[in-house]
Amino acid sequence: MQHAQTNRLYELDAAKFIAMLLMMVGHVLDALVRPSELDIAHLPWSAWHWWRGITAPVFLTISGMLFALTLRRNDCGNVDRTVLRRRMIRALQLAAIGYALVFPARHIFDLPFVDEATWRASVQVNILQLVAASLLLLVILAVLFPRRDGFRRAVLVGGIAIAVATPLVHRITWYEHLPSLLAAYVSYEGGSLFPIFPFSAYMLLGAWLGCNLTLRSSDRIRWLRQVCFFSGGALVLVGAVVGMWLPIGEVDLYRYTPIGVGIRQGVALLFIATVSLALPLLRSCESLLVLFGKQALAVYVLHLLLLFGTPWFDSIGRTHFKMLSLGEGILATAAIVVATLGSILAWQRVRSVVTQPSVLRLLRVGMAVALAYLLLA
Repeated sequence: MQHAQTNRLYELDAAKFIAMLLMMVGHVLDALVRPSELDIAHLPWSAWHWWRGITAPVFLTISGMLFALTLRRNDCGNVDRTVLRRRMIRALQLAAIGYALVFPARHIFDLPFVDEATWRASVQVNILQLVAASLLLLVILAVLFPRRDGFRRAVLVGGIAIAVATPLVHRITWYEHLPSLLAAYVSYEGGSLFPIFPFSAYMLLGAWLGCNLTLRSSDRIRWLRQVCFFSGGALVLVGAVVGMWLPIGEVDLYRYTPIGVGIRQGVALLFIATVSLALPLLRSCESLLVLFGKQALAVYVLHLLLLFGTPWFDSIGRTHFKMLSLGEGILATAAIVVATLGSILAWQRVRSVVTQPSVLRLLRVGMAVALAYLLLA
C-alpha cells in the first residue's frame, strides 16, 4: 500500500513500529528481570540478545528510507530548502530530548557540582542522539548534493565509508583528544550505545534505498521486497562466510567491523521484506501499525519515561533495577507497552478534537514552561 500524497510507503511505517515494539520489550526485560532468570550466555536468551542488536539497524534503515522518500524537490530538481530546514530543527529537538531524559542534575544551577562520571553518563549517545546526528548528516549531504543522482551517490558512498572506517575510528582514544560530549559520538568508551561509527551507516544506506525507490513510478512494493530479500540474503550469507574466514580474534564482530554492519544490514532488509509480505494478513490492525510507526520516536520517549522516570522522579527501572522475576518482568513489560501506546492514541484523539494551531501551540508552550520550571526552580 502506498500513500498517494507523500510518497510514503505504509509497509515501512509498520516495520518501523514492530522494530520499535521489540526494542521496547527488550529495554524493559533487560532493565527489570534478574540476570539469573535472563541469562544471555545461554539459549533462548542468547538468541534474544542477538536479535536486540537488529532492532536499531531496522529502525535506522527505515528512517533513512523515509528521509529520501519524503524529500520534496523544486522544478529544477533540487531539494526544497524549507524541508531541509525543518528536518534540521527536528534533529536538534531529538538531541535536546535525548539529553533532557538523562539530565545529570535536578536543576541547571547544580551542573557545576556534577562529577565526571555522572557527566560522562549523561552525554552518552543513545538512539535519539544518534538519529539526530544522522539526520544532520543527511541534511548536510542534501545541501552539498542537491540533485537527485548526486545525493543518491553521496549517501551510498557515505554509508559504505562509515562502515569501512569503523575499526579504524575505534582504535583512537577519543576521550583523550575531544571533550566527552563530542567523544561520545565516536566512541563506546564512555558508555555510548550508538556511536556514529557504525550506526549512521544504516541510516545512510537506507536513504540510498529510498532514493532508488523514488526512481520507480510503479511496482514499488514488489521492487522493495525483491531488493530486500535478495540483497539482505546476500549480505547475511557473504558476511557470515567472511566473518568465519577472517581471523578477527576477540573483536566484537557487530560493534567494530564492517562485516558485522553488513550482516545486520542484511537481516534488517530481510525483516522489512517479511513485514511487507505479512502486512496484508494484519489488515485488522494495519492502521494502528502505521500510526504507531509514524509516531515511533514518541513511542520510544514515552516508554523510557515510564520505565526509568526523569531527573525529577524515579520509576520502576531505577527502583527495581534487575530485581524482578521473569513473570513479573513480562507483566511490567505489558503494562508499559499498553500505557505507552494508549498515551499515543489519547494524544491523537486530543489532536483530532483540538485542531486549532493556537491551542496546540499553547500546549507545547505549557510543556516548555513546565520543563523550564523544573530546571530552574
